[in-house]
Amino acid sequence: MRAPEIVTTARMRGEAAGQRHLDALAPIFGDPRVGATMGGVMSRDVVAQMLAANEREWARDGFSSWLFFETATGTPLARGGLRRTEFDGRPEVEVGWTTAPDRWGEAFATELGKLSIEVGFERLGLTEIVAFTLPENGASRRVMEKLGFVYEKTAPYRHFGDHVLYRLNV
Repeated sequence: MRAPEIVTTARMRGEAAGQRHLDALAPIFGDPRVGATMGGVMSRDVVAQMLAANEREWARDGFSSWLFFETATGTPLARGGLRRTEFDGRPEVEVGWTTAPDRWGEAFATELGKLSIEVGFERLGLTEIVAFTLPENGASRRVMEKLGFVYEKTAPYRHFGDHVLYRLNV
């Protein structure tokens, strides 16, 4: 099964994220406000590597992140979707999101998270999805809870330190 490479929500259009999106995404991940929630500001080169990894994930897994644009304006708003990862030694499928900081508080993360969950459960046949963030990222934790995720544990995530893990089952 594959996720659709083009998706839409009430206010956004998502495209399978790839290197062609570097100019749209680099300013979002280069913003210090985003860096504070993502373990640091990302350089343009690091964002390019992330987008190359997204392309490999789409080819290998049939899903990964989308880059979302506001339907009304065409403005890049967010990156998010599903990806395979490992958390605390266990393979997982994670839903994640990063929204342009000037648009925080407008529920775009909740909107793309809901779409991602629907794709994961209904299209990909997943039975559970996780989400995780830094413990102090209250905004993302609130999005997780709005989407029905339940806190499971706190554990180290790669070199980023402790993260809180939430889980959602079908």
